[in-house]
Amino acid sequence: MANRQFSQYLLNRGVLSSDNAGRVLAKSLHVVPDLAVLALEKGLITSQQAKKLLGVKEFVVAALEESYLNALQLDELKKAVPDRSACLGQVLLEEGIVDIHTLAKLFEDSKDEDSHPVDDVIKEMLEAQGWDAHEHAYISEYVKLFLRAMRKFMHTEALIIPNEDLDLVDATYLTYQSMGGALRLTVGCRMTGNVLLAMAGRFSGEEETEVNEMAIDSIEELANVINGLYIVNMSGHSHDMDLDMPKTLENGVPAGEDVFALRVETEFGAFMLYLSREGFMLNEKNLFGW
Repeated sequence: MANRQFSQYLLNRGVLSSDNAGRVLAKSLHVVPDLAVLALEKGLITSQQAKKLLGVKEFVVAALEESYLNALQLDELKKAVPDRSACLGQVLLEEGIVDIHTLAKLFEDSKDEDSHPVDDVIKEMLEAQGWDAHEHAYISEYVKLFLRAMRKFMHTEALIIPNEDLDLVDATYLTYQSMGGALRLTVGCRMTGNVLLAMAGRFSGEEETEVNEMAIDSIEELANVINGLYIVNMSGHSHDMDLDMPKTLENGVPAGEDVFALRVETEFGAFMLYLSREGFMLNEKNLFGW
């Protein structure tokens, strides 16, 4: 089974960087992986075999003649919906970022049971602030759920870049929500108008062309859904929590002693994700007079 955090794994390993991650993710949305890359990602062939089959027009004939794959495997391969890992792998090859042998190693290593790329990023972030990563594991759990929600509701691959220097200074809108109870956590997304419209449209299923009440409602409902899922998960760990109403501000920038900032790269653009145990210090003037 493909690693669902392959893009994060690539970033952590230095294959992707903060400079090219967004471009590679965007390109992977439209790429069609070579059948040799699909077979390699699924572990059906070796890197040496994949190298011989890359770009071969008569892939099926060649794979059968070389006894690399059988007829059943080839039939399943042709019918398979490409995993995002394979799409990313294809882009890495096309852009010359890796060769086929390196890609095979990345596919293999990323599926290791000990590979936890998102946990690694959050652990490093927490420890840099002097926080115990085990004690604050609920923060890591939130980020992992958030990224899964991006895939489910936004239909996008996403990765996180923790660095205060990567803040999006031109971001205009901040949607945030606080959770209380057994655990306290405030989370918010700060984004440009274009990213807000892309997220609102993907969530509602309708094209959004203007930042208005309808678009803001969609973003706030998305926050309700993601954070609602989170508190349900936490209740399963005997941590009962409740949700405040989401709020959206224009030109709001979260401040406070324990505010963590993560840059989220997606196929449709980047935005900032903020997390805090103590809440945000903000101007509470909401959009549209709410």
